[in-house]
Order: sequence, then C-alpha cells, then structure tokens
Amino acid sequence: MAPTVRALADRVWDHVLRTEPHYALRAGRPVEHLPNGSLDEAEERAATGRSVRAALAETDDAALDRDTAALLHFIADQWACADQSWWWHFPVAPYQLFELSFTAPQAFGAITFADPNADVELFLSLAGDLARRVRGAEAKLRAQAERGWGTPRAALPGFVSAVVGLRAATQRWLSLDEHRIEPLSPALRGRLADGLGRAVTNDVLPAVDSLLRYLDGPARDTATPGVGLGQYPGGEQAYRRLVRQYASYDISPEQVHDIGQTQVAELTEKMAKLRSEIGFDGDEAAYRSVLDADERFHARHAEDVAATYQRHLAAVEPLLGHWFSVLPKAPHTVERLDPELEAGLSYGYYEQPGPANPAGRYRYNGSGLDSRSQINAATLIFHELVPGHHFHLARQEEDTALHPIRGKFAPELLGAYTEGWAEYAASLGTEMGLYADPWDRYGHYVHQRLTAQRLVVDTGLNAFGWSLEKAEAYMAATTLESPPQIHTETLRYSTDMPGQALGYRLGFLKFWELREQAARKLGAAFDVRAFHEVVLGPGALPLTAVSENTADFVAEQTTG
Repeated sequence: MAPTVRALADRVWDHVLRTEPHYALRAGRPVEHLPNGSLDEAEERAATGRSVRAALAETDDAALDRDTAALLHFIADQWACADQSWWWHFPVAPYQLFELSFTAPQAFGAITFADPNADVELFLSLAGDLARRVRGAEAKLRAQAERGWGTPRAALPGFVSAVVGLRAATQRWLSLDEHRIEPLSPALRGRLADGLGRAVTNDVLPAVDSLLRYLDGPARDTATPGVGLGQYPGGEQAYRRLVRQYASYDISPEQVHDIGQTQVAELTEKMAKLRSEIGFDGDEAAYRSVLDADERFHARHAEDVAATYQRHLAAVEPLLGHWFSVLPKAPHTVERLDPELEAGLSYGYYEQPGPANPAGRYRYNGSGLDSRSQINAATLIFHELVPGHHFHLARQEEDTALHPIRGKFAPELLGAYTEGWAEYAASLGTEMGLYADPWDRYGHYVHQRLTAQRLVVDTGLNAFGWSLEKAEAYMAATTLESPPQIHTETLRYSTDMPGQALGYRLGFLKFWELREQAARKLGAAFDVRAFHEVVLGPGALPLTAVSENTADFVAEQTTG
C-alpha cells in the first residue's frame, strides 16, 4: 500500500526532530544529541530525501493535500543532494555557526535536573557532543581544502572571530549556578562538576583551540585569494542549484543578475526624483553626506533605536484591520540582541513567540550606531514585525491545523516566501500612507535598493567572477551602508550563505506579480484582504505552490 502524504510528512518531521535540536526544543522535546555536522549525517539526510521522493511518486492522495505534497517535493529534492551540498558551506562562517550558537545554549538550558541521574548524564553527553561538533568543523575544513575548496583568505578574520566567540560562549553554556542544580544530591553535584571540568579542560577547549590553530596555520596556507562559489571545482553548478533552491522556482543566475540591475536602476531614479522634489539639487553622494551629518538618522543609544521602532509600530497598528482579515493572537515587541551575536550579524532577526517569550520579538543590533543609519527604520520594522514576519510566522505557529513540517519547519526553509512576504509587507506602507514623510519614503527606497542590489552582487560574486573589491565598490555606490557593514554583507553573500540573500527581492517581486495578476483579472471584485489570506493562510510554501493557489483563487472568484 502506497504511503499517504500525511505519513510522508510524519517521516520528514521525525527526521527533523531527531537531527535539528532547534525544532525539537520548539516542540517541547529534550535534546538528546547535538549533531556533529559530519558527511555521514548529510548522507543519511540524502538517503531520507531520496526515499521520500520515491514514495511521493507512488502516493495517490497528493491532490487531496496539494500544499503539503508540494512542500514535501521541495524538501525531498533539497535533501536528496545533501551529501553534495555539504561541501558548499564553510562550517565556521558566522551564519553557519549561528545555528550552534543559538541552539546549544537552549539545549543545555532545557535540562532541569528533575530526573537527577538521567539529566546529569544528558548534560555530560551533550558536552561531549559539543566537542565532537567543533572537531568535526576542523575535519570538514581540512576535507574541503583537500577537495580544492580552500577557505577564502578574505573571510579568515571573520571565521577566527566567530570561533573565538564560540570559545567564550561554550564556557558559559557549561557553567551551572547553585540554584539550578539544587535538585541534585551532593554526590551527583560532584559527578556533574567533575565531569564538566574534565569535558571543558580535556575536550571542549582543546577542540576549539585546535580549530583556531588550524585557521591560523594550515587554513592560511590553502586559502584562496578569491571569493564566491564559482572559483571552486563544481562551484558553478552548486550555485545554480542554490539559486533555484532559495528562489523556490526555476530561475538562473543570469536572469537574477539582469533583474537586479533593472531594479537598482529604477530605485535609483526614484531616489533622485524624491531628492529633486524636496529641493535638493546635488547628486546622491552629496545627499548622502547630508544624511550622514544629520543627527536624526543616527541613534546615540540602543534604547533610541528601540524607541524609533516603537513609534513606527504605533503608526501602523490602527490600520491593520483594513488590510488583513486575520491577525496574529500573539503581541509583538523589540529587544536588543545579545552582545556576543552583534559582531557577526548584519542587522538582527525576528524571534517567534514561544512559552518562554509569548511575544514575537525583533532582536535588533544595537552596536556600531555611529555608522548605522536609522533612515530606513520604518521599512525595517514593518518587515521584521508588522505586517511582516510577525503576521506570517506568529500566525503560522498558532495554526494548529497545519502539519508541523508546514507550521514549524517550512518558514525557515523557504526564504523567498518568508523574506519575500516581509519585503512585500513593508512595501504596503506606501499604500497605507506610512511613508508620507519624505525621509521615511527615501529610507524605504534605500532599503528596497539594498535588497535589489543583492541580486546583482550575490550573482556577481558567485557566478560572474566578481572580486570582493568590485562587489564592495558596487555596494558603496548603491547603498547607504558603512564600509564595515558592506564588508560583512559581501562576505555573507560569497563565503557564508551564497544565494540566500536573493530570496528577499525575488520573493517580493513574485508576491507583487501575483497580486497584480489577480487584481487585473478580477477588476473591481479584487479584495486585497482576501488575496492576503490566500497567500498567508496556508503558511510558507514554495512560490510555485503559491502561484497555483493564487490562480485557483482567481478562478474561483471569476466563476463565483
């Protein structure tokens, strides 16, 4: 008997819970094992993906649950090549280490010692896993170098900084206060303290220090002078796959590059027109100097950044009911990032509501304020909270009817949907009248052009042989980012997460394309709230599936 779509979804979700601690924790399950990031793990995932893909071909109820089937096809195709894509990412790049830095402390923190003997053994076991993960990172870097995938020389300082931060963090994760270990007997306290002391001294820190010595020695010897996937054996085809994966529809790097150039030109023209309208007769560089000198666009303290975000949130909140028929139940707020994460992250991230924090939070970067302009604050907070990520992710979390692979797993897997929706949502501020102030409107164009230039720079670095210097010069001419920020961004595109940044603008463009098609076909019958529910209601899906759902919506409205 052929498996059902539900049974295949269960199989995928079981694999996720077993191999990805982040999702196990969100599901309220203890983390019994930290993955080591090995090729063996990637090969197991590839086998699972191929098995699910073969089973989908035999499933006869896919039409009854088309959205879940579409998501399963996407996951299976991606997992099926996990043993190949394992080679394409450097394990100590800042964003690659973020997963460990985010989930490991949660895994240790979730241990309550309510079951004293078992929890002591689990804590010590996870400490061992942590050391194996670090040793696995060094082993992978060595294997990549032997395969011709040497660490990019320009990225090495950032890699070292990320590992130095990891070294300090591991010691915090493995420390215990007296209140926490109160349920333990003196004998178990002694066993835990002795075991952790040995783990830190003999295993964890030596593994981290060995990795640092590798980065400061052999990695420099095999480092590549260039950046981007295109410089490596098989890198061109790897990047083509990543472009399609992150877009979630069929598109080539060449097409993306051309779209990006057109978008950047259009937005540059809009910015020039707005400067003229407000009476400024200089060029963009001159206007940038004016903005840089204006204290209104540079916060003095991290608390000032939060206050600016709150002001824009207060403006959008009364308007939401006119644009959306369903609102999230969870509240929303802003909160600064943990300091150790700020150096490696360009901006911040949205954190979904959960038992410990019932509000959806935008965790913002409060460092480097003297070089971090706030002119795009309105667009950024509409993207990150309402009606952007919070309206998508909190609602998806609250929809208990969705299978977990759709409710919990899909949003992080489908960047073109998740980030594309947030970009689209931020652009609604124009129709809502939230960019009436020319400063906010200019900041909106600045933000949009930032995501548009990513289409040019990401493809330039990974598919067209751009040097880091050429990419940084292009970014300097098409963004208001500071030189350190530009350096961080270009390294992100070329050495950390190639292709990932494309989803923001590609998803934004696809949502607007679908909306305009629907509005054109339905005419006066088009209801924007109904359209938003069509794309938001099912949660994150490949954009091919969103297109099919929109076409069905138009057909039903036309027939009705």
